[in-house]
Amino acid sequence: MCRYRPHHSLGRRSVIRFFWRWAKRHFSDARRCRHQKLTDALLVALLLTRLVFKHPYASVWWSMLREDRPGLPSYTQAYTRGTRLLEQLEAIVSPPQLCAEVIIDSMPLPVCRPKRGGQCVFPGARWGYGTQGQVFGYKLHAWVCPQGRILQYLVKPANLHDTTVGFELNQRWPEFGGPKIVGDKGYCCLGFIFPPKKNTRYDTGWRETRHPQLRKRIETVFSQLVSAQIRSVQTKTLVALRLRVVLAVLAHNLALP
Repeated sequence: MCRYRPHHSLGRRSVIRFFWRWAKRHFSDARRCRHQKLTDALLVALLLTRLVFKHPYASVWWSMLREDRPGLPSYTQAYTRGTRLLEQLEAIVSPPQLCAEVIIDSMPLPVCRPKRGGQCVFPGARWGYGTQGQVFGYKLHAWVCPQGRILQYLVKPANLHDTTVGFELNQRWPEFGGPKIVGDKGYCCLGFIFPPKKNTRYDTGWRETRHPQLRKRIETVFSQLVSAQIRSVQTKTLVALRLRVVLAVLAHNLALP
């Protein structure tokens, strides 16, 4: 059962074993020197396991792992090694694949509470708007297939419009076979399928039965990412934010049946 779908009901060791078997195909499973305490593949597996069990604090989770595995390095050392693997993780998280339709949307990634936005010095963070009001930080823009897998994503400042980042995501449109892109009214422009407004004078391709059901899929995916603590505000640098997002996306995609 562990081979197909990691889940917190399987137990911590089973989930770690699942991720370790996957990570060995992309990362080295050999120690580079004698004093190295764990390999890159095992490190990625341990970092991914936290997202499955939905633990909000990475440092506390690592302390729990060290109780069962006394030979693990400190969390500072593990985090530093994880940031060195960030580019490799982002390269394998969204491989090209053929699909007929994709759903596009964005979700806020706040770096602090709105009342502290004026004092926050997080690099690159900006004021923006979401469904719940103002947000200070970034936004996650993603393509999701009808099966629920995140095909590609971008982390951009919150002040950028959805269509601006949407056209940047469209740069990889041929790699996915030229799918139809289904969005909400925030993507009201040519190139997207969106619900028509009252003053829309052309056919947007929106169908009242199928496309609203597709829209619910990406909302479900975002809810699953939020429950996996992707919005945890324990982040001080953009690198840390990117690492948390890529681990959450990988854990989500690998947990699909």
